Amino acid sequence: MDWNGRIDGYDEDVLRIHQVIQVKTLEELLEESSDGKKVCFVSYNSDEGIRRNNGRLGAREGWQHLKSALSNFPIFDTSIKFYDLKNPIDVKNGKLEEAQMQLADTVAKLKEKNYFVVCMGGGHDIAYGTYTGIMNYAKTLSSKPKVGIISFDAHFDMRDFSKGGNSGTMFYQIAEDCKRDNIKFDYNVIGIQRFSNTKRLFDRAKEYGVRYYLAEDIQKVSDLNLNPILERNDFIHLTICTDVFHITCAPGVSAPQTFGIWPSQAIRLLDIIASTKKNLTLEVAEISPRYDYDDRTSRLVANLIYQVVLKYFGAEVK
Repeated sequence: MDWNGRIDGYDEDVLRIHQVIQVKTLEELLEESSDGKKVCFVSYNSDEGIRRNNGRLGAREGWQHLKSALSNFPIFDTSIKFYDLKNPIDVKNGKLEEAQMQLADTVAKLKEKNYFVVCMGGGHDIAYGTYTGIMNYAKTLSSKPKVGIISFDAHFDMRDFSKGGNSGTMFYQIAEDCKRDNIKFDYNVIGIQRFSNTKRLFDRAKEYGVRYYLAEDIQKVSDLNLNPILERNDFIHLTICTDVFHITCAPGVSAPQTFGIWPSQAIRLLDIIASTKKNLTLEVAEISPRYDYDDRTSRLVANLIYQVVLKYFGAEVK
């Protein structure tokens, strides 16, 4: 997908993302300098995890609509360089696990070159690949890597995966990987829907020490809850499943939520997370354009992505 949009000129103060972004292969990205402020978008082209999870399909094209929405955003800090991985990570012939490992390899290599990686799905099964990539890189720096997950989601996504992974199993897979490797599983979820998770999932979350906040309690979440997560970890995996939002703001998702959270409630918390000095990776998932009136969901999530990017790099918007 090409980046394109409005052109108001070529002076620095009128530039937009589509005018400055560089689309490169992974090999070319790895040849870039490790210095400076660098963002790299990585696309994940998959509906397979949702299909396996018996969800409504459509997220495969989500990343394309996100790029379209991001294209016209203005440049506020010309020291930030924007890159896009030329070819999306593609699930071919239903081989989800292969694509997740390809994504993991890509994320690890980009992080080694100091990119702020933004992974865009596709189904939320993207999370297993993203986290594995972060962890693989973290393991090169420490024998006991500290990776914290902060997830905005209506669901725990800790379903049984004995018959294979899908878009509802990722964090149980990660938990089991952490247990195998004797690494702390630090999973924190904001926006959980009481009636969208079975008792078994609530029990499993408790068993694995998951910290979670119900959507109805989001106003109670503050820096007092988030800062300890940021402080005790060296890497933060920030993942946003778009079904966390209220259906009027995010109709184009795999599982719409009548009692979802509002964007203003999320942005307050995202600003706290993005202000961290720790190594941050962002991921968004589950936008289904076929159900998305006027690209409402894509526009919302694109704004959240850009807000996090600018906040992370300390760019001022006046």
